[in-house]
Amino acid sequence: MLSTKDFKINFLGINPVLTDENGGLDPESICALGALLTFKGKSAENLKKEAEEKGQDMTKKVKTILKNSSLKGHASMATTPVFSFSYEASKMIDSALTGMVFSSSLMASGRRTDSTYEDIVYPTTIAKNKEALEIYKEASEKILDTFHELLEVGIEKDQASKILQYGVYGTGIISYSIESFNTLKREYDREKAWMPEEIGFFIEAIETEFKKMGVDSLFKSRSLAPRTTYPYPNIFKNPKTVNLAREIAQEKLNSTESEIVSINSLATKSLKEKMDSLRKDLEAIYADKETMIKNWATAIDKRAEIARDYQNALDIKMISRLSWRVWGERKRHRTMPMTVDSMYYATEQACSVWQDLSKNISNNTLSEEQIKNLDTTLNIPTKIANDQTNLKKYTQTVLKSLDAYKKLISLGVPEHDAIFVIPRAVRIYVLQDVNFYNLIAGYFPLRLCTTADEQLRRVTRDEAVKINHKLKTMDLDWLNWHIEPKCFNTGFCPEKNSCWIIKKAVKNYDEQFHEDMKNNLEEKFEKELNK
Repeated sequence: MLSTKDFKINFLGINPVLTDENGGLDPESICALGALLTFKGKSAENLKKEAEEKGQDMTKKVKTILKNSSLKGHASMATTPVFSFSYEASKMIDSALTGMVFSSSLMASGRRTDSTYEDIVYPTTIAKNKEALEIYKEASEKILDTFHELLEVGIEKDQASKILQYGVYGTGIISYSIESFNTLKREYDREKAWMPEEIGFFIEAIETEFKKMGVDSLFKSRSLAPRTTYPYPNIFKNPKTVNLAREIAQEKLNSTESEIVSINSLATKSLKEKMDSLRKDLEAIYADKETMIKNWATAIDKRAEIARDYQNALDIKMISRLSWRVWGERKRHRTMPMTVDSMYYATEQACSVWQDLSKNISNNTLSEEQIKNLDTTLNIPTKIANDQTNLKKYTQTVLKSLDAYKKLISLGVPEHDAIFVIPRAVRIYVLQDVNFYNLIAGYFPLRLCTTADEQLRRVTRDEAVKINHKLKTMDLDWLNWHIEPKCFNTGFCPEKNSCWIIKKAVKNYDEQFHEDMKNNLEEKFEKELNK
């Protein structure tokens, strides 16, 4: 039986590190000397040599520099060192750590990996309470049984996996700056009562490792500094604290998944001219394969240049009720600022709505309107909602997990442990900003692609349609042509298997065309490697 205390963390290194014949410099010393070089205009190596020639104690020198800079609130030294680690723990780590704005991560995908009874992770308070343990175990195993039953009858994994909980085994690799860890630690201290206990275990392990890495004093000086850090979207927080996402959602969202709150435009005549020129280039590429092979990269560069010079031309605010699973995808688009509600508030909302319809769920007598009502707080994937047998399995399993959550809390299990049994389909309010880059080159082209999660793609497509409509009313209809999946940016599909949506633009795109473009791309890669 896996426990939250069975987590494993493996540190993969830290940079920058300098090695020389005299032992070199650790990251803390490099950053401290780096603070001096802003005044003296000398390299860290020369400053180190100068200190040695003067017989100065490097440890004391670094400590003095930190007191006069990092401790006062200067963040640049803490944003410079970056450390990486791999881990094995519950999938709660993904939700808690990978939304950090200044970070990077590679995670085991819930859309692609499998889970079994052996993968269930048991929080401490549940594991030591016999009655709570049985409730959690039974609900968790039912979730996994239903997941596999849905797969067996042909439900795509994208949709079937919404039933799964995040209280199961997961792995990943994460890179953080010292400043990012400082942000996490401060958030944990503020919301400790609502944070999954594994986060505390990770923080303790990382702080211990900092002493070996040579950044302990740097971290402590920054953590005590009288200055805030840049916020990140944290769902594990006090549900009683009101936030902008909840307020806007309650005002703007009725039964829809997403709405456009506002669009502010600074679009100019020159931007229109540039986008019209890009359209002409792409239309020429779409018309001829040889032109595409020769010029698609130039079109990408032209789009990148426009996005660079005009990324503030549009500011679009969107409010959504996304499943926990889909929020997990959205949060990784770190160039899109986000305000997110509390997962505990979302879970209480789901418990209330689903409990009201518990008799209908148990008797399998849900009307179409009731199904829609249930879906507003916890996503019922389309193919499941449209099949009576699968709907019965799904809704009864969800109800059992929500009941388990309430029972666990009544037994004294804290919410941050009980949340381990909640399906990742529970919906949460998300308010997000989209700039010009994410509209034409970043988020929208990527998430309109059919390789994206089914719900995420559907919501993104709906948002694109609503944006199209609003842009028309603002005399910006010329932008709508450019809001398409990523394959429209080049004229060909880069995926192994094409969905053929590109045929909308490239009429003669077929299997041979697809293979030729893939081969051409791979040939360019090999040529670069052999330079």
